[in-house]
Amino acid sequence: MSELILHHYDASPFSEKIRLMMGYKSAAQPDVQYRGVDIPVIMPKPTLMPLTGGYRKTPVAQVGADIYCDTALISRLIDRMYPENPLFPPELEATTGAMAHWTDTFFFRISVAMAFQPKALANSSLFPDTKTAAAFMADRADFSKGSTELLMDFSAAEPYWLLHLRRLDEQLGHQDYLFGSAPNIADFSTYHCLWFIHNNAALQSEFGPFQNVLGWMQRMAAWGHGNFIEMDGAEALAIAKTAVPQTPEKQGFSMTGGPNVGDQVDVLPIDYGFQPTTGELLVHSLEEIAVKRQDDQVGEVVVHFPRLGFRIQPSQDLSNQAP
Repeated sequence: MSELILHHYDASPFSEKIRLMMGYKSAAQPDVQYRGVDIPVIMPKPTLMPLTGGYRKTPVAQVGADIYCDTALISRLIDRMYPENPLFPPELEATTGAMAHWTDTFFFRISVAMAFQPKALANSSLFPDTKTAAAFMADRADFSKGSTELLMDFSAAEPYWLLHLRRLDEQLGHQDYLFGSAPNIADFSTYHCLWFIHNNAALQSEFGPFQNVLGWMQRMAAWGHGNFIEMDGAEALAIAKTAVPQTPEKQGFSMTGGPNVGDQVDVLPIDYGFQPTTGELLVHSLEEIAVKRQDDQVGEVVVHFPRLGFRIQPSQDLSNQAP
């Protein structure tokens, strides 16, 4: 299997989740290494769009000509590629998976509201000046057009955040990680939400009452980012163009009324970021959706999504349909 390439930017919380996972994997397999392409925080993203065909959430993982979207799926890819230090212990599959999904969705909304509260904005690493801040806000407004999923007032978010932190602090007073002596997917999902807030110096005092949480965050951060090598985006595109997708066709889940493998479809998130990826449906299972698409810069690629959190609809774009 080809090397993993992570398309990310430094301040992205979901990217930090994956970077830290790679550090954890490297602790058990010192020869593990991966490459990273630094992408812009806002559009345009000229070395990412040829790979995903429209999907623009961060991060995205690449293995040759196979492109993986959303950390829920990237995490499972990492476990397949590097099985030591498993992220999904089979004896905790249901509980850790459910907690990670809740954390990546609802608790992330709470964390966004906490991270962007008024006193935080002046010290955010995303906003070195007012022009950058305005460009970011405009980009995110366009990104979330048609959705209210990321919107939560600070006054509504703060009680949720305080209660969950209090419960986490109590639990972490009895063990090193959320489910015992080793971290798993639930720890990494929780960490990236809290990292997003703690990364702003103006908000670090918010963690003062939660010393067990802070100790756990230090243990998590100590895993580091592993053996990381920077790569130019153009080189990643060239790798995709010379590679052949390694994804066999699979129909493991049939919806009433379709779609079926071979159909031309649009795939897009159900929460926000309604920019579709269009292509031929190649994989449709309870865990995964994958579409095959063509692009002049990368040739044929297969773009993968987790089944949960995404929807499929008949394609509205004829450009990727076979002649």
